[in-house]
Amino acid sequence: MTHPRLFGALVLALATVASSAARADNKGDIVQTDTLGMNMYTYNFSKSKSTDVTDAQNLSEFIGLHYYVIDHLRLGMNVQFTEQLAPTPATGESRFRTFALLPQVGWNFYKPFFAALVLTLAPRTSGTNTFDAGFQGVFGASFELSSRVRANIALEVPVNFVVATTIGVTPLVGISIGL
Repeated sequence: MTHPRLFGALVLALATVASSAARADNKGDIVQTDTLGMNMYTYNFSKSKSTDVTDAQNLSEFIGLHYYVIDHLRLGMNVQFTEQLAPTPATGESRFRTFALLPQVGWNFYKPFFAALVLTLAPRTSGTNTFDAGFQGVFGASFELSSRVRANIALEVPVNFVVATTIGVTPLVGISIGL
């Protein structure tokens, strides 16, 4: 990975968050989430080529709604919107790179840590109406800011396999609000 300082900062942040107390989510809880992420590294197995954040900066926003079906286990759906910040797309190309639906299963396995398995269904990828699919593994931590609001940090490993077979690393930061 070409950005070891960023990776070190994420590890330090996870360790810091681990020391904070956060209540477990209970059956019947509904949570709304707002998350930002930027893919830092991708390896394309189809082209035998790697890219990182120095090649393109694409900022993704994930908006989601999640329901705890039993204590500590949630089902949810996020919607992803990704915009290319840099470099400026060629004339006639859109900055709007990705739109995806992300159904998922999440598990708060040990306060404050959580993990999730996410399915990717993306009718828009690479700035065109090209369908892609894949899955993501997510590992993160969540700490309480108030009785209903939490700050979240996570690391996501997205794998796609329709347009091209790729794997990547995406740090995430966001908030969740108990409804």
